[in-house]
Amino acid sequence: MSAHELDHVAFAVPSWRTAGDSVHRALGARWVSGFHQGAFSPCQLELAEAMRLELLQPPADGGGFVAEHLARSHGAANPHHITFKVEDIHASMTLARAAGVRTILENLDNQWWKELFLHPKDTGLGFLVQLVQTELTLDGQDEITAPGAVDCPWDEQPRAQNPPQRLDFIAGRIRSAAQARLVLGTVLGAQVMHLEDDPQTLMFSWPLGSSLVLQVDEQAEPGLQALSFTDPVLPAPIMDAGLLQALRESGSRFEALGLDILAGQHAPAA
Repeated sequence: MSAHELDHVAFAVPSWRTAGDSVHRALGARWVSGFHQGAFSPCQLELAEAMRLELLQPPADGGGFVAEHLARSHGAANPHHITFKVEDIHASMTLARAAGVRTILENLDNQWWKELFLHPKDTGLGFLVQLVQTELTLDGQDEITAPGAVDCPWDEQPRAQNPPQRLDFIAGRIRSAAQARLVLGTVLGAQVMHLEDDPQTLMFSWPLGSSLVLQVDEQAEPGLQALSFTDPVLPAPIMDAGLLQALRESGSRFEALGLDILAGQHAPAA
């Protein structure tokens, strides 16, 4: 198995402060780290069970790939990529190419952070996939990432008052089950299963990190649609078509991230 963890979902946002504060208050996400890097500024927020969301902000003077991405959505926040941590990025690259998936934006020379992306035209997933090999924690304590580090730009609520929610799965649509199996199963090592009562929906899961729940629809535009959360003190929900439909019906558009937020059960009040 090549990939061992679905690490985080990254979003292009006009502003850390606005998007991050909304995500923190709605989902209990906690600031981990943030860096100003010139061409773009990434920050990471941690949810329950070490799952993370990344916010990508364009530079103050405009320009760069984040600004271009936002321009395509008329300035609205929206998903940019999903990141998988891999044990051996060279082996992952070889596996991807053998499966007919081109790799792009390769940066394999940095001993601390090796990365590449899978060509979106080859994956057919409707979202960009990043592969990363690193030992860094990105918590602001890594010496190599310290330059440009900044503090959280909003006031965080006490953890007991606003605990981080668990991201159980990321939902989306795909046009080809076979291509998704190739990319996420063969190349990225996911365990793949059909929902028992919905053969058109596939779940891709890994030993660590959230799962991907993708509905096959040959006519629909592929891409990410929703994030589904539950309270971490409760058991993870057992996925079936009924639960998925119920969650979708209860979902609401979350403008800070440009996706629907599907809310499962919450712990009863004390």
